[in-house]
Amino acid sequence: MLLVVVSQLAVTGGFFSQGSLSTLTPLIGILTLVAVGQAFVISTGGVDLSLPGTMTWVGAIVLEHSGGADEGLPGALLLCVGVCVLVGLVNGVLVEGLGLNSLVVTLAVGQLVLGCAQLYRGAVSPVQKVPGSLAAWATAGVGGISAILLASVALAVLTTFFLHRVVAGRRLVAAGTAERAASLTGIRAPLYRSAAYVIAALVYGVGGVLAAGRTGTPDLTLGEPYLLTSVVAVVLGGAALAGGRVSPMATLMGAVFITVLDFDLRVLGLSAGARLIAQGAVLVLGLAMVNVVRHRAELGRALRRLAA
Repeated sequence: MLLVVVSQLAVTGGFFSQGSLSTLTPLIGILTLVAVGQAFVISTGGVDLSLPGTMTWVGAIVLEHSGGADEGLPGALLLCVGVCVLVGLVNGVLVEGLGLNSLVVTLAVGQLVLGCAQLYRGAVSPVQKVPGSLAAWATAGVGGISAILLASVALAVLTTFFLHRVVAGRRLVAAGTAERAASLTGIRAPLYRSAAYVIAALVYGVGGVLAAGRTGTPDLTLGEPYLLTSVVAVVLGGAALAGGRVSPMATLMGAVFITVLDFDLRVLGLSAGARLIAQGAVLVLGLAMVNVVRHRAELGRALRRLAA
């Protein structure tokens, strides 16, 4: 909230104008979608680095398989679902089934997926535009507020309900928060944590489809901007990278913060390198703040001992 006020008063002077909102809200919406997917994986104690490759391959499928025609879009979307489920299953089996490191596994899977996307799309695509119906929906909005943002808010609300009120969601939280306790109560924790990778990949797919619709002609860098920013948004939402509870609504606020910060830095004329430095600094600060909040009692006792 403070950053929005600063943006309005000291940076843009027209933050709430229809032009600014029409630029910002779809970016916030897509980042929120993929960050919610990333939150599922982070809740298990992992980080999913296959996100950019998954989004890029989905974008290539939407463009190529549909042939740019509306009648080809349903088949393209079904293929996207199959690809996302496959990527999620591979990640889940390798990490939870074989006990491999999530960073190494998802990085390798992400490179494989990105290579498949490049081979699938080819050097020069004969199709130049995604189907018109997808582009129309991805660019639609009300009063400058993108339909993508409204959909992402709905997803955050539904995900919160799923994690807190649905049995499967509560078991998923238990599997990531306290594996030993979950196993003792009969919950198949590895199965639920593997499912988190599949859910995450499906959410990345939705984000990739909408990002492709918004750009019109998705290229092979479609998913790159969302790797670091998705992690930062989840961390700013109070999640710990070691695993545990996550808050989709807080992740939404983290996505708003990151997007507005990048928007302000662009308005101020900072280079891409400077913006990456700012995002990295925010991630470090966010991690530090989460650690301070989680261990405030111990820190308080340590400070009192020093004062004494």
